[in-house]
Amino acid sequence: MSDKSDSNESDIQENYEKDNESNNSQSSNGEEEEESQNSNKEENNEDINDLFTKEENDELTVEELREKIRRSGVLYMSYVPIGMKIIDIRRLLEDYGIQRCYFIPLKKKMHNVDGKKVQAYKEGWIEFEDKIYAKLAEYQLNGRPIGGNKKCIYRDELWNLKYLHKFKWNDLVEDMTMQKKKQEKELKMEIAQSNRVNNFIVKNYEKSKKYLNKKREKEKNNEEENEDNVDIKKEKSKYKQKKLIS
Repeated sequence: MSDKSDSNESDIQENYEKDNESNNSQSSNGEEEEESQNSNKEENNEDINDLFTKEENDELTVEELREKIRRSGVLYMSYVPIGMKIIDIRRLLEDYGIQRCYFIPLKKKMHNVDGKKVQAYKEGWIEFEDKIYAKLAEYQLNGRPIGGNKKCIYRDELWNLKYLHKFKWNDLVEDMTMQKKKQEKELKMEIAQSNRVNNFIVKNYEKSKKYLNKKREKEKNNEEENEDNVDIKKEKSKYKQKKLIS
């Protein structure tokens, strides 16, 4: 019995040691896998950071920017149909490589065909990436109906486009800034002029007020003097000799 028990105990110990070895090997393998995964994650993060830094540093140089400006073209839209939005213009001209657009809104809203009040635009400028496509848009669209669905309000309206030769977006920005400065200058001049007029009116009012006060005082003094003279005459008339004594 003792031999069997000893043999069983030895077997149990051997199995226990084997299990520990297998667990240690699995744990070591798991740690190695985790380390490899972490290293892969770090490598992926480094790659992503490299990509982001490349995208951030991937800016246009001065020469590339000049070339981009030189290739761009601008169309002038002299008439914008009532109810047409900038989103619609972008959608209609997206095949020509539209880049930027600027439209001058009217101060008052207009009534469209349905009788609704909508924001209307007076005129606008549209920039394209390539001036060839801008010229092509003018050639294909100018003077032709805008088109669209039957429910579209401006489907029967006509395009009014004009290619501006040697005109760039920077010229438009400069023109708008100059107009803004001119308006600010005119506004300052008007404010200064109105202030001068107001000051002139106030000064004249004060002068007229002083003059009227002096005039009233003078009239009052004259009246008092006249009253005194009348009283003196009355007193003299009491003691005046009416008839000569013969």
